[in-house]
Amino acid sequence: MILSDDVRRAERNWNDWISVFEHEGEVENNPLLTLPEVFNKFLAEYSVRRTIRAGTSNEFRMSLSSGGVGLADKLGDPSGKWIDNLEEILREDFGTLGGKRGMRSVISKIAAFLGPANFVAWDKYARKGIIRIQGKRTSHTYKTYEEYLSDVNIVFDGEKNALILACQNNYPTLFSSENDRFHRRVLDVYLMRIGGRWR
Repeated sequence: MILSDDVRRAERNWNDWISVFEHEGEVENNPLLTLPEVFNKFLAEYSVRRTIRAGTSNEFRMSLSSGGVGLADKLGDPSGKWIDNLEEILREDFGTLGGKRGMRSVISKIAAFLGPANFVAWDKYARKGIIRIQGKRTSHTYKTYEEYLSDVNIVFDGEKNALILACQNNYPTLFSSENDRFHRRVLDVYLMRIGGRWR
């Protein structure tokens, strides 16, 4: 069940990052990618700076904003398979431990900020929440972001009416007009709660 706290947490998060979530221009011109101070705030708040090789975070940001990796086109593929592929490529230059440690978390979170209608973060609590909701074994692990996102989409489709009702009627929010973009953010918070993020 979607609770008031889920909507309010999502609402506060959306309000804090509204210039990123509701950016209407080219992806490469989104403040998350063009403004170092916004990108650095994102890295700090979402604890993903540690997944980027020391001293390369600005170069990493510029590699995404330059258009060279084709991020705008990739965001047009809602399957999320590209996140797994891009992660393998970028971690060679920007991953920690000489590129041995994965970067799925930071790339998925960037995707969730730039394409909130289609993507959610690769988050350990949200993954636990999905596993619990779907009645999978607690030992279940997702090998790819694509597999994880597929299960998120199944839950999203099943919970969509409840999400809309929660945001428009039960716990009204100004951001309900953002439709799937905001509703998916509420779902993300809900999954993290079910997965034990807040006790």
